[in-house]
Amino acid sequence: MCKDVLIEQFEAELTLTRAVLTEVPSDDLAWKPHPASFSIGRLAMHVGSIPGWIPAFTDADSYDMGAGGPGPSIPSSKDEVIDKFADMSARGRASLAAVTDASLTTPWLLLRDGDVIARMTRAEAISRYVVRHLVHHRGQLTVYLRLRDCVVPAVYGDSADRRLLPLTTMEHEA
Repeated sequence: MCKDVLIEQFEAELTLTRAVLTEVPSDDLAWKPHPASFSIGRLAMHVGSIPGWIPAFTDADSYDMGAGGPGPSIPSSKDEVIDKFADMSARGRASLAAVTDASLTTPWLLLRDGDVIARMTRAEAISRYVVRHLVHHRGQLTVYLRLRDCVVPAVYGDSADRRLLPLTTMEHEA
């Protein structure tokens, strides 16, 4: 996968993700669909943070999941989520802009407590653990939105809610 293709995929998913994050209800950030689930606010913060993970793949030869961390923070407002997403998107863009096609083909390892879990190229790692991971959790977030009676934006096609909203300028031009 060349850098330009990866950047194109990343940017497309960022646009769709921003549309979903803007629908997160500020007054309901603690809501959970199940006791074992993240709250909607924490899931939104996780989604907003994922684009900033790209340096873990471009700046190092491996990542050890055993190192752990606190996980996503619980936001106090939707604006905090949107700000985090903007910062992490800029961080991801900067890392992708700096990487070369040649470096994207070099090996990268996912570890857990020093044991190899997966081997792949940096490009595949970014595609799998940033782009596809973002898509996965954004999908979860759209289910949360539906369960809270919030607008679910059209992502890869139509949305029942989208059919009820006016067309955007871009759709008129198409």
